[in-house]
Amino acid sequence: MSKKLLHATGFGRIHQLICENRPEEARALLKALQHEYIALVEENEALKNQIIEVAQVLDMAECMEFDGQKYWLTDELRHKGPYCQLCYDRDGLLMRLQKQQRHWKCQSCGNIFVDAKIVKEAAARRNFPTAVPRPPIPLFVK
Repeated sequence: MSKKLLHATGFGRIHQLICENRPEEARALLKALQHEYIALVEENEALKNQIIEVAQVLDMAECMEFDGQKYWLTDELRHKGPYCQLCYDRDGLLMRLQKQQRHWKCQSCGNIFVDAKIVKEAAARRNFPTAVPRPPIPLFVK
């Protein structure tokens, strides 16, 4: 008997075997039905866990905010992170970046992210000479 039809016709067949006074065959079929039932319960549990996992990933993805180079988790108007863009996009992992003096570093992939605040502050501190306007150069002489 095929395994797919075992659960559908199995109990009727077991009843028939018992009525025909063939208890050993009925017991073997009942044991096969029990194994199939246990396998179905385990598969059902695994599928439920996969559904929960996918729902959690989708919920988390809705809370992720990308600032142009790294990810932040937003939770009730608070930013948590930052997290490595490469690790999240490539592997789906939230790897918290470690703050260094002038940058953020991912301990997992080694990627380095420049701290935008420090770059802006350094640009503001620089004293570039202002350009002095020059008169236009005449192209055609009359």
